[in-house]
Amino acid sequence: MAALDGIRVLDLSRSIAGPYAGQMLGDLGADVIKVEHPLRALSERVALSPPGPPARQFSPFWLSNNRNKRSLTMDLKTPDGMAVLADLIEVSDVVIESFGHDAREHLGLNEGWAWSLNPRIIWASLSMYGRSGPEAAFDGLDYAALARGGLLSLTGEPEGPPMKPGNSAADYLAGLHLTVGVVAALHQRTVIGKGQLVDISLLEPVVACLDGFPLWHSVAGAMPPRSGNAHPAGMPGYGLFPCRDGQIVIAATADRAGTLIADVLGEPDLFPLPGRDDPGRPAHLATVTEKIVAWTRGRTVAEAHSALRAARIPSEPVRDMETIWSDEQLDARGMFLEYEYRGFGQIKTMGSPLHLSESPVEVRHTPPEPGEHNNEILTELCGYDEQRVIELIETGVLWGEG
Repeated sequence: MAALDGIRVLDLSRSIAGPYAGQMLGDLGADVIKVEHPLRALSERVALSPPGPPARQFSPFWLSNNRNKRSLTMDLKTPDGMAVLADLIEVSDVVIESFGHDAREHLGLNEGWAWSLNPRIIWASLSMYGRSGPEAAFDGLDYAALARGGLLSLTGEPEGPPMKPGNSAADYLAGLHLTVGVVAALHQRTVIGKGQLVDISLLEPVVACLDGFPLWHSVAGAMPPRSGNAHPAGMPGYGLFPCRDGQIVIAATADRAGTLIADVLGEPDLFPLPGRDDPGRPAHLATVTEKIVAWTRGRTVAEAHSALRAARIPSEPVRDMETIWSDEQLDARGMFLEYEYRGFGQIKTMGSPLHLSESPVEVRHTPPEPGEHNNEILTELCGYDEQRVIELIETGVLWGEG
């Protein structure tokens, strides 16, 4: 049995954070119903599509965050659409939404309305700043959250400008925190007998994951350095190094530095290192770095990685989006999925990092077509007959294939 078997989730969210949380809950066995607006359902499935003819357009970002869901495509701006949603809330456990403040107020879609229908519903809300505070009425996106949350100030080269991470880090952090909040609320519901609001912002998870750098400033009174690929505390043998055919990351922290310098490089005279307050330390570290660069430049990535691993020094080749697929460890752990997708044939994507011994993750549904499960959802869960479904289609409330 799946860990969340018997739990039903209505995913009303868009973009990445909410859909990622919904996908995680679906991976854990919840019945996740993606409630989508007809026009947005189409546009999101082709947003940021790789180059290619129109017939081959698809959104890799949408596909990556919407497996294990069923799709119900309807217009919530209509009275009948809201009535359908109300019927679904009565038979569901969780609602995930990421409406902007104005849209939430205009539609009246909030936890109070949902609790009047089902007091046990858990209302999981995603927003830029959260549902309280002086800026709660403002909306925002991932990049802005990374900037406001301080992460950009830590990322980049010391003499360069702040640098954006390559992925949507704030979105995924918010999605992870939302998932934890939902699971906690589901557990507490078994004790208190009612649902609650799970209020997650894009901003706060970024701040929560700043390592110890806020304390660096509050305790030491110094601005944490932007260190690029180096260690902020100036560790030798910690960084990105060139090889003959690529690059390798070496992460030799203090307890492994001696092994790296004396045994791998064959330079025992360079160890131990001068103390942090020794004026000769920077020059000494520069010499060590030069020795490491000379050593890696004379080897392939595979040769360097093999030698470092034999010495138990953490190191890894820098994968890209082509070479990641050849990673045997990830493949052995089931991180790669293949499935058929609407005329594209077999596509390959990432799986779930969740491994539960008694309830393994399964892919029950590939990312759905718009409205693929309309009839199935409304007849099974809401008890609608065929005539009622036809009426909803004819009046423009429902749209899609199902």
